[in-house]
Amino acid sequence: MARIVLRARKDKLIRQGYPWIFANLIDRVEGDPATGDVVQIAGADGHVYGQGFYHADSLIAVRFLTSDPDRPIDDAFFRARLERAFRLRETVFGETTHYRLVYSESDGLPGTIVDRYGSVLTWTSVCAGMEHRRERLLDLLEDLVRPRAIVERNDSWLREKDGLAESTGVLRGTCDAPVEIDEDGVRFAVDVLEGPKTGFFIDQRLHRQMVRRVAAGRRVLDVFCADGGFGLHAAAGGAASVHFLDVSGRALERVRHNAALNGVADRCSVEQANALDRLGDYVAEGRTYDLVVLDPPGFARQRREVDDATRAYQRINITGLQLLPPGGLLATASCSQAVSEEAFLKIIRYSARKAGARLRLLYRGGHPPDHPVLDAMPETAYLKFFLFEKLDDEAPGDGF
Repeated sequence: MARIVLRARKDKLIRQGYPWIFANLIDRVEGDPATGDVVQIAGADGHVYGQGFYHADSLIAVRFLTSDPDRPIDDAFFRARLERAFRLRETVFGETTHYRLVYSESDGLPGTIVDRYGSVLTWTSVCAGMEHRRERLLDLLEDLVRPRAIVERNDSWLREKDGLAESTGVLRGTCDAPVEIDEDGVRFAVDVLEGPKTGFFIDQRLHRQMVRRVAAGRRVLDVFCADGGFGLHAAAGGAASVHFLDVSGRALERVRHNAALNGVADRCSVEQANALDRLGDYVAEGRTYDLVVLDPPGFARQRREVDDATRAYQRINITGLQLLPPGGLLATASCSQAVSEEAFLKIIRYSARKAGARLRLLYRGGHPPDHPVLDAMPETAYLKFFLFEKLDDEAPGDGF
């Protein structure tokens, strides 16, 4: 087996459990591995740390697989990983219709996402080693889950970094219509071929429950609403009205469909506009809402985009707070991995000062258990969610 040898004193990260080896940490490659091959990982002193997938032209030169230097990376290996992932989701979610079945490195299956929407699975991979073994892995998934279809959602910009082309379509079975899921009694028609991410924002499911609990009787604004997940849960929770705002006309078509599906269309309205601009118009028009939900796309995909992302987060949170009367609630989220929870809280504090608002933190959320976080790998942690109450003028102090 080919082997990569780390430079002297460059094994700290792998000793701590970090599963990526960057190209600049490698002293030499012994043998002639091709991209996607399995290689042994050795330190400068000859100690073997395990095995991983090799990627000749990627910044991430090796993605870790196992600490056993001799274990065969075969069907039995991948079956064990998939079965372990499946057992966790069944334990946590039981008979629920949707969840993330495989969360990449967190489940020991590098760079690969498998989501379940009822009887349909979606497959996403940015790892050449996994992609080269895709057919074998799909066989194992079919044997484990028995789906009626497996859909490819390989439309991520990250694939280019591993020399992989973007592609979408049906890989196994048939899938010619939206897939309907039920989330705590709220029904959604999910477009697994063209919807956001792999069809739906599965990771926000627990936060949607929280919004639903506090929505009764409130006028709700769901910003960056996508398929209407937060707003429709608010309507199911007894919201007086829900206004959905998104730049995508196709997303709003899905909102209308899902509102009708749940019998709440009479309390729902939609508007197509760029939220970064339109929220300011709402403030100028004197609009107010009792609950504002801000769930924007990832403003920062990479660290060099953090400054621009910070300004965008500040802009929407300032205007979101300005739209709330005292006692109003702000549900605000970030899915930018490059923006830490601490940095996001600083953004909220800054926004509150600019909006002249004092806040009380009611709820702090993060990853659901089908998106487990590796303590040694910050890249597996990206989701932040907070629910704040805007206090009245009688409240003491300068902020939360």
